[in-house]
Amino acid sequence: MLNLRCLALIASCFMAFSLFAANKPVKMSYNYTYLSNDRNESQTQAEQHAIERAKQKALEERFGVDVSSIVVSLEQEKTHDGAVTADEDFFSLGGTVARGEWIGEVTEEIIGSNHNGEYWSVKVYIEGLVREKSGAPIDIHYAFINNDHDRDNRTVYYDNDDIFLRFTSPVDGALCVYLVDAEKEAYCLLPYEGNGQGSQAVKANEEYCFFKPQPEVGFGGYVLTTKEQQELNALYLVFSPNVITKARDKKSGQNWRNQEMPRSLSYKDFVKWLADNQTRDERLMVRTEVITVKQP
Repeated sequence: MLNLRCLALIASCFMAFSLFAANKPVKMSYNYTYLSNDRNESQTQAEQHAIERAKQKALEERFGVDVSSIVVSLEQEKTHDGAVTADEDFFSLGGTVARGEWIGEVTEEIIGSNHNGEYWSVKVYIEGLVREKSGAPIDIHYAFINNDHDRDNRTVYYDNDDIFLRFTSPVDGALCVYLVDAEKEAYCLLPYEGNGQGSQAVKANEEYCFFKPQPEVGFGGYVLTTKEQQELNALYLVFSPNVITKARDKKSGQNWRNQEMPRSLSYKDFVKWLADNQTRDERLMVRTEVITVKQP
């Protein structure tokens, strides 16, 4: 018959094994297309940035983002000592830190580089071993898409394109989605305005397609717009199996086309809200996606 000391020993061994298993290195490969937002960038610089972004993005998608690093980056905006500011690297998300790391050698391959007369587009492939730093991420699946028939994630849109979100989780939970534009305003895309719960409830193993028009509740869907030839927007997907509540925001009014905008708050306030929630909830997951909106 086992005594209490033996049970405690077994429990501690099981916990140690669980921690070891959670941090076990796994092989990962990733394809990524980098779109430069600097027309003065050389081909060599664009290809180097493409590899860096690919490594970062792969870790973010698998393990999530440590939002505290974005807060630190925002604080750097107040300095004038030559440090890289959040403004310079805002949409590259290069200032963020993923909750995972590459270990050992990483295979890096430039598949192709193209210049459209203004900007570079670079396709890369990377492969190697990754390991999560702590915790065990929930295996959520998502894709930002142009129509509700698409399955694959889309990162390039054109002015007046619709946008939808396909989402699945293996567990029940709460979901919030934000879009940050070039003027550093964070718009709440989900939950929809009028949702008194403060987040979108999702059921385990159920596939959702969000942002579809719902005339019965006065929701007409979302359309991406830009006044520029090319504009970058950052999408933040926030999910937790625990209760979460969206950030405190305000009415945004209309854009230059007299289209109603979602409720919003400043990017700084949004990131502070995100960091506070991530500190309190170790199971909260953050996924980021940078999309390009162009003129046709």
